[in-house]
This record gives sequence, structure tokens and C-alpha cells, in this order.
Amino acid sequence: MKFNENISDLLKENLIKKCRADFKAITEFINRAKKDLETAERNLGIDDDCAYTYAYNAMLHSGIALMNSHGYRPEIKNKHLTVIRFAATVAEKKLDYLLKMYNNMRKKRHRFIYEPFTPCSKKEAQDAIKSARKFVEEISKLIKDNNPDEKIYF
Repeated sequence: MKFNENISDLLKENLIKKCRADFKAITEFINRAKKDLETAERNLGIDDDCAYTYAYNAMLHSGIALMNSHGYRPEIKNKHLTVIRFAATVAEKKLDYLLKMYNNMRKKRHRFIYEPFTPCSKKEAQDAIKSARKFVEEISKLIKDNNPDEKIYF
């Protein structure tokens, strides 16, 4: 997945809005992402669609934390895709594969909601959890590395 854009493109499209970086909220988003991963694990094999969705939510929450750490938040229009597009503009190249997975998960999660006969296999749910766990770890590290003067605990 390649998005050839920058933050100013997202601002021009009115997809993001400037905000004050709130490290308490950032911490809460990352902690929520970690809880989402735990919930995904607990549901694996019981409700694989649910496990997949919670893995996706973990990525969404950590992506919002990343945006906030840069002083932005998504606007209402295309919020989920905007988080991915923003992450692609500020993340390192090593996250390209995870961002591609995140975008694919976004599309599949959308089908779960609007097309009720879209099953998720246990393998898909396991892969989603694995990708989400790595994404949350990488985003957490990126936030800490980009804000060395902040006391961030997650």
C-alpha cells in the first residue's frame, strides 16, 4: 500500500484537524489497544469474527494515538481510512507491510458489518492478532522515540 501524500494533503482534504497532543489520551489509546488485543486472544476459537474485529480495533486505537502524538486528529469523513493514510505519511518504511495488513483488515471488517455472510477463519483471526500486536508495538515505540521529553507509560 502506497499513499503518495503528506500531512498537508490530508489537511487540504479536510480529513484531519490540528489538535494539542494530549499524552494522557495517547496513553489511554495505547492501553485500550492492548486491551483490545487481550480481548481478541480470549475470543479466538470462540468467535473468530469478534477476535478479528478486536485485533482491527487495536490497530485503529494505536493509529489514533500516533495521530494525536503529532498534534492531529481524524475528522468524521472516512475516519478509519484517514488514520491509515496518516500513519503511512509519518511511519517508517518497515511499517509498510503492517499498514497494508491494517488496510486489508479495515476492508474485511467493513464487510463483517455490512455483509453478514462474510466469515472469518481461525487462521485469519490469528494472523490479524499477530499483525495487530506487531503494529501496536511499533506504533508505541514510534510515539516514545518521537517524544523523548514526555513521560509516557504504556
